[in-house]
Amino acid sequence: MASQPKPTNPFYIVLLIAGVLFVVTACSYFVMTIKGRDASFGGREDPSSKRFVEIVDRYGFAALMIELGVLAGATIAAMATDEYWTRRAEFEARHQPNDESSEDAR
Repeated sequence: MASQPKPTNPFYIVLLIAGVLFVVTACSYFVMTIKGRDASFGGREDPSSKRFVEIVDRYGFAALMIELGVLAGATIAAMATDEYWTRRAEFEARHQPNDESSEDAR
């Protein structure tokens, strides 16, 4: 009898997406800080780079706080519903037709 894989909690997917977005935003915020501190760090100033710094400067902190809130909420939801998803998978596994019993009947 093969063991059933652990069910995937949908909040894990939300955590993965929010975590990746948080890391990207935090790295962007770090780059903006370095570029703002030392303008000669990047050499010649590129207009698209300047626009990037302006966007991160304007919306970066708010984006970080929103992403942090989503991470906190999804973490709590994932922990609170983990047992539910496990029990549901066990219930479905018990109520599926068993291949071994159909082979034994032959």
